[in-house]
Amino acid sequence: MPHIIYQTKGIVLSKKDFGEAERMYSIYTEKFGMISAMAQGVRLLKSKLRYNLDLFTYGNFAVVRGKDIWRITDTEGIKKINNNHNYDNLFVFARIAGFLLRMIKGEERNNFIWSEIKNLYFNLNSESEILTIARILHNLGYMAEIPKSKKEMITAINKAIKESML
Repeated sequence: MPHIIYQTKGIVLSKKDFGEAERMYSIYTEKFGMISAMAQGVRLLKSKLRYNLDLFTYGNFAVVRGKDIWRITDTEGIKKINNNHNYDNLFVFARIAGFLLRMIKGEERNNFIWSEIKNLYFNLNSESEILTIARILHNLGYMAEIPKSKKEMITAINKAIKESML
């Protein structure tokens, strides 16, 4: 039975070494939401995938749905967060990635969350980080409304995360 290769845009949120040369990735994708995908042989020097699967890379991914997990067959990195000169941007997105990994379980397409993550990715700053987290929590149903002031927003975010017990 042939496998269907799906093309989707996504952002690599985490990676974990697996076996001798494999690596498991958590990728938030445009078409499928949060997926866990395996890349075979990606840690080998001759791997064609290794350069486009860095943490926090935005790109096009070709994935195949296996029996239990997704498998990455091809990638095209479009943009990487430049951490050489601005560590603040890297830390902002690392916090968002950790937040997403905690709050989003299972595969489910969510166009609102995808657009929020993508907008934050291309316009990184700490002010937009707080608003993005509040909007995502509101979309997921953890917050009834988004407060107007920054201080109230931070309080509401902390309360929502605490009450979610995640």
